[in-house]
Amino acid sequence: MNVPAPGFLVNLFVTDEEAREVRETMQQNQLLMASLDAEIAKAQAALRQLVSQRTEAQKLLESNSAPSDTEVKAIREIIRSKEREMEKLEGEVAEARAALNAMIDRRAEVVEESGPSSSAVDKFDADIEGARSVLKEHSSLPFVAFPPEVLGEIFVHCLPRDTLFIKTSLKDCPLLLTQISSTWRSVALATPALWTSIEVKLSVNSCLPNLALIKTWIARSGSCPLSFYIEESIQKDYYEEGMITSAAILQLYAPHYHRWRNIRLQYQDWRIDTGFLKLPRDTPPQSLESLHLARDFWQPAEYDQLSLMLSAPRLRNCTWVSNTDLGTFHAPFPQLTTLYLERPLIAEDFMHILSEGARIESCQFFVLASAGSNFTRPSYPVLSHNLRSLDLTADLFGPLFNQLELPCLTHISLRRFDIVPHPAPVWPHQEFMSLLTRSKCSLEQISLSDMDISPDQMIDCIRHTSPSLEKLILTNDRRMRHVIVNDDVLRLLTWTTPDAGGSHLNVCPRLSMVKFWNCHSSSDGVITDMVESRWKARDGGPVKLLNIAFLMLEKTTHPEDLRRLDMLNEGRVGISIIRR
Repeated sequence: MNVPAPGFLVNLFVTDEEAREVRETMQQNQLLMASLDAEIAKAQAALRQLVSQRTEAQKLLESNSAPSDTEVKAIREIIRSKEREMEKLEGEVAEARAALNAMIDRRAEVVEESGPSSSAVDKFDADIEGARSVLKEHSSLPFVAFPPEVLGEIFVHCLPRDTLFIKTSLKDCPLLLTQISSTWRSVALATPALWTSIEVKLSVNSCLPNLALIKTWIARSGSCPLSFYIEESIQKDYYEEGMITSAAILQLYAPHYHRWRNIRLQYQDWRIDTGFLKLPRDTPPQSLESLHLARDFWQPAEYDQLSLMLSAPRLRNCTWVSNTDLGTFHAPFPQLTTLYLERPLIAEDFMHILSEGARIESCQFFVLASAGSNFTRPSYPVLSHNLRSLDLTADLFGPLFNQLELPCLTHISLRRFDIVPHPAPVWPHQEFMSLLTRSKCSLEQISLSDMDISPDQMIDCIRHTSPSLEKLILTNDRRMRHVIVNDDVLRLLTWTTPDAGGSHLNVCPRLSMVKFWNCHSSSDGVITDMVESRWKARDGGPVKLLNIAFLMLEKTTHPEDLRRLDMLNEGRVGISIIRR
């Protein structure tokens, strides 16, 4: 008779053949348990993904762009429903595995008592197989029951929504989807829409991701439009022969030139070859919709190719960060909806671009208004434009405000170019209020940087924009030492209930974000009164609760503010405080 393996119990009255069969059966059971462990691990990985998605949904509920009350209620109900499903699933998996372990243990006892060929053992084998089926069903999760086309569409909706360009991380989609199970992997690899976007970063020492993965990414994209972001942080002084640069990456994408949709190219040194000269020269990329180019200077040899790209018939969004004048390339201003320029313009060029670009909805400009020779003459016509978002850096704002009428404007961001303190105020309050009155626009966001607007003028702006204002961002360079927000401004923004008495009229019922940076001076406790009045839900409260606040406070002069704001932040996060 063979000697049993350590820890292996066997009935001494069975034959050697029967003992061998029992031993093989137990070995098979061990393999079964290993298989079950692997399947459960897959299920747990999928569950972790669902939990992660639930967390992202919860962040959305607390985000700056909060959904409506109806949407919040619906999303919370979905989250609760998914949590109940996951809890039920986890419970069933645990119960099934416990039952399986108990049956395997009991089967071993029966084998010892009755031998491996008894009917009782056969029944246990059937029950064990049934338990295994239950675990397999749960480990696959409901998604596997979907047709591959539907599952692939679900995968596409798992891609990050906050960026056009996907980072190649094993912790994020789409690579994460290839690690859950063989079914998910095969579906993910067969879904071209998952592989249409990529972010590439190049330095002296690395190319992330590597060329092989970039090639694989392109191959998986099928015939879908392509989006890619190449950031090259290589200086000519450190360049060596054979080093991977953006030119090598563009060569991989050149055969797919007709599929380019969203392109972002960012270079550190204008002397390094971009690879543009090796791109097709006979036609623009027909699918190109968004183009972001950042390079100090463009070489004349590249002008023709740049002009060709800018002539793409579907181009709608353009960002130009360069000292080379965009006008050199006959930019398609009439067809653009978004235009961001960081190169300084004179006021006349600014007005000319807006007059040509009648479809522009969002723009960013840097204007030196003092350089315009004839711009301020009385006969210069007022331009009515359908801009929705204006981000403007300038040395003089008054002349620009006087020439504009913006009835659709919802977001305005103003930044003064010259931050050196002036002996007299430079904020053009009369011109700004005239612009708002003339335009009859509903501003949702006001952002002022390095402005010397006074508290009384700020109160005037708040009252005028009160019905629609949602975000108020006021930031100054610390060298300005200029106060915009004082007790009067804060008390105006403090929400009071109707039965509180007094003649205070509540303003800005939709305010959801404030940022006061190096522009604030108030008595201890006043700023917390304002935040607290908009932080907690109550009858007769504002339409929207304040959910984000950025504040800068002195520890020595605002101990009460800091204590109370920390308490508010413990109950519901969203308050960021710089303690000085």
